[in-house]
Amino acid sequence: MADQQAAVGENTAPTLETRAAQPAQPAQQTGERAVEMERSRRRGIENLCKVNKVDDSVRDYWISTGLSVEAITDDLLKIMEERGKNAPKSAAQIGLTDKEASQFSLFRAVRAVVDKNWNNAGFELEASRAVAQKLGRMPDPHKFYVPFEVQQAKRDLTVASASGGGYLVATENMSFIELMHNRSVVYNMGARRLAGLVGNVTVPKQTAAATAVWLSSESAPANESAQTFGQMSLSPKTVGGYTEISRNLLLQSSPDAENIVKSDLATVCALAIDVGALRGAGSAGEPQGIVGTDGVGSVTGTSLAAAGILEFQSDVAGGNLLSGSCGYVTTPAVAALLMARPELPSTGTTRLWQGNMLEGSLFNMRAMTSNQMSSATMLFGDFSQVIVGEWGVLEIEVNPYANFQAGIVGVRALVSIDVGVRYGGAFSYSSSIT
Repeated sequence: MADQQAAVGENTAPTLETRAAQPAQPAQQTGERAVEMERSRRRGIENLCKVNKVDDSVRDYWISTGLSVEAITDDLLKIMEERGKNAPKSAAQIGLTDKEASQFSLFRAVRAVVDKNWNNAGFELEASRAVAQKLGRMPDPHKFYVPFEVQQAKRDLTVASASGGGYLVATENMSFIELMHNRSVVYNMGARRLAGLVGNVTVPKQTAAATAVWLSSESAPANESAQTFGQMSLSPKTVGGYTEISRNLLLQSSPDAENIVKSDLATVCALAIDVGALRGAGSAGEPQGIVGTDGVGSVTGTSLAAAGILEFQSDVAGGNLLSGSCGYVTTPAVAALLMARPELPSTGTTRLWQGNMLEGSLFNMRAMTSNQMSSATMLFGDFSQVIVGEWGVLEIEVNPYANFQAGIVGVRALVSIDVGVRYGGAFSYSSSIT
């Protein structure tokens, strides 16, 4: 009887409870992995919010939505951008009112350093000393610091007319920072600013996605796979822009002279920063530019024509990073080649480059030219994936003896920035274009 019962037991089909219990262990393991991934996501969001001083209500909202850390990073960058616009926190921010900021004169400060006499630049001296104190810097007779509020401020200048009536004409003098941005290729193409930074900044980014797998049966467990993350780090890198001022210009006290000094300094700084963002070497104190970033695609430049222009777009599209905000940047010489080449050789009527040489389009994507690009090169991509961090301390150093015989004064402006590219695959590059 016992043998018969055993035989029956061996041949009896599993009960409903038995079948349900069979895949329980794999399902439980999968559930545990899901719980651990959720905990990891929450910790990541909490750490991001803590480091970047994000309000608890925003943190709780992000957690409740179930958004990935990568999606949260996009929102975090927007918050940091708005902070820079509305309430920049900078070591050079000393609490000047708009009126006080508009009264600060770079020109008076330069003259004071040259003459070694600050009697006519008392306000500039006081402001510079306040910034130096916040930075923990010792006074330097050849150097002064420009408050952050002055870099941002606009002012109206009155310029005496050349007529005998002596009436005044109001002219707008743009702020130092705006002059830099208006002359910049990367800003013009949509690079994002993080202004008013103080310490180093790290922004997490997703480097690989989880993998989906097909299940061979209803009881087969899904193999474990996880997203992987890296980070984009920004730390201040200082560039020095240099210009020279004649003795005759220093002897002037007109607003025109002030505008010339500020414009020259901003221009040389802007050119250096722009080149650094586009093709910086990433060494010797220079930021890593877009061109040298890992993951940037490449297009053969030999006899560049329609197929090559479209390959730029397909490179970026391959990483799911093609968007309507993408655009091309190249040199005027390359633009001239493309303006003379047909879009489709079979018709020969429509040219590849549409529009003027300064700004046009290629296959309905924006295109612009700049001599900031290396000769015979072209860069395409989504410039909103470029982050330019700005630390707000503008340092001006004066050399009264740059050219002693000619009475030339050298002026150097030091600005600290860094460049980060969120996804190298958002860009494609070509060199040796013919």
